[in-house]
Amino acid sequence: MTSFNNNLAAAYVAYQAEENFDSALQLVRRLRGACRVDDAIALVSQWPARTETPMQRAQLGIDMSYLGMFEHAEPLLEETLPQLAANAEAFYQLQLELAIVKYCLGKYHQAHPLLKALHEPEWCEVWTRLASPGRDNNWFLPFKDKVLHKQPVAGKSILVSGEGGAGDLLQLCRYMEKLRQEGATVVYCQVPQSLQGLMKNSGLDIVVVGDTADLMRDCDFITWPFALFTRYQHSPYFPCTAGAYLALAAGYALPDLVEEKLPLQTSGRQRIGLAWRSDSGVRHEPFRSIELNALLPLLENTSAEFFSLQVGDLSESEKVMMERHRIADLGAHLRSFEDTAHVMERLDLVISIDSAPAHLAGARNRPVWLMLPQASDYRWYDCQRHTPWYSSMRLYRQARLGDWQPVIAEMAAALSAGKPPA
Repeated sequence: MTSFNNNLAAAYVAYQAEENFDSALQLVRRLRGACRVDDAIALVSQWPARTETPMQRAQLGIDMSYLGMFEHAEPLLEETLPQLAANAEAFYQLQLELAIVKYCLGKYHQAHPLLKALHEPEWCEVWTRLASPGRDNNWFLPFKDKVLHKQPVAGKSILVSGEGGAGDLLQLCRYMEKLRQEGATVVYCQVPQSLQGLMKNSGLDIVVVGDTADLMRDCDFITWPFALFTRYQHSPYFPCTAGAYLALAAGYALPDLVEEKLPLQTSGRQRIGLAWRSDSGVRHEPFRSIELNALLPLLENTSAEFFSLQVGDLSESEKVMMERHRIADLGAHLRSFEDTAHVMERLDLVISIDSAPAHLAGARNRPVWLMLPQASDYRWYDCQRHTPWYSSMRLYRQARLGDWQPVIAEMAAALSAGKPPA
């Protein structure tokens, strides 16, 4: 934190010494990283009239989007997109950001064609270049003619290559069935180790794989989970899933320490699982995660008992909070998402930030309350409480970026009133 504060101070000094676009943008980003939202918004709002190039205006639009200023970002991105068409990498990033902004504004039918176009083979070459270390996408170039876009898949073998995190795959694996219904002979799905057991026992008609080097050569088509979203999701509400779309293995054995902390018999109190932090560093940080102590109004509810689903190292302050409020630490003993899924079967409710546990609960049709920052991921559109993605999920969304207090107060009131989880 000291290093971050020093960087913010240095950015402020640089801006004071030479007030130009670059120093202003650097200061905006440091303010955002320090969660000084009002200051960041005030500064970035001064610069649209002071920009000198389309690239500067485009960059302002992107930074406004990161701050949840979608209505301000949209016209800047729309204006500069055609002006930067000759720069393939800039054009790709701008069109992607414009699609994100339009999804977040509820303009689904404007957003979706923009995103779908970016999954055409020519743009796959661009995004793989942007995503590859050193921008070296030679691993992809021999197979770019195999990119699945609009082609029929009947009688074909499909590789769904890895993209995004575990939560993305848990949400978007529903489209694997669509490939099979369309006639694909086999669907190979690249799955990280932590998800492989769950996906193998999920009931989905897929072949779970880790390494894809040989399959990229041997399969007929290559695609990615988000490309399947643009292929099959024709409206915000279809296809949707009313119940669980992932099965669980029968007779599954949880670790002994989990069994000890979460026995089958219940105390009569509501059992609630918690996931409050992510270490992935995606664009929505530092606003996606939440401090455990901010959940105090929930933890004070004596009619509930709480179980941590948080994996990875815990801070000393988190350990103190967990001990003080008797939060059972299950996360330390979870070996995989398959463990987590079976744990959720014994919980009455999961309360989570926008990360893999929330998607896992939704995919299993388990009651889940999702805490969303105001500048949330575009997949949640502009929905306020219900989401077409999961019938068992309820959204609790910030009205002001970085302000969790009203969100937590609303959930605490719902728990105290004895409202059903979902």
